[in-house]
Amino acid sequence: MPRDDLPFCDCRWLEEAAHDPTCQVEFDPELNEYNLRLSNGGIMRIYHCPFCAGRAPASLRAKMFATVSSQETGRLHLLTNDLKTEAEVLVRLGQPTQTFDPGLTTRTPDEDDKAGAIRTFKTLSYDNYSETATIEVHVSRHGEVEITFSGKYVGKPSHT
Repeated sequence: MPRDDLPFCDCRWLEEAAHDPTCQVEFDPELNEYNLRLSNGGIMRIYHCPFCAGRAPASLRAKMFATVSSQETGRLHLLTNDLKTEAEVLVRLGQPTQTFDPGLTTRTPDEDDKAGAIRTFKTLSYDNYSETATIEVHVSRHGEVEITFSGKYVGKPSHT
């Protein structure tokens, strides 16, 4: 993640690299982001210039999602607060809009005397309970749930 205490890049290396066809740096003008093209076809976001350490330009990515008001968050919290198991979620909220299995993956770091752990969760996604938020229900292998809310996708920002 970018460090907000550093100035923006002023050496222009990122811009020059993105225009160099032999370099794996690309610029996404819709999101105002620089990325590194990976050999497997993926991309890795560049947050800082490797030469001057300045921040890359501010991303427009957050504008792709609706803002969820504190009132709406409170309403959704009351709707889901007492749900502890997948079965309770299905009774209260019904069938999800989408199911991802695995959905959420978490990693805990290695410690001196213990290897880190990778945990996967099935995710039930509900888009029909809010104009602005998606309810995401992360189900453990034992059927216990953790519930989060996120802004709904509204599309890439327009340049008007």
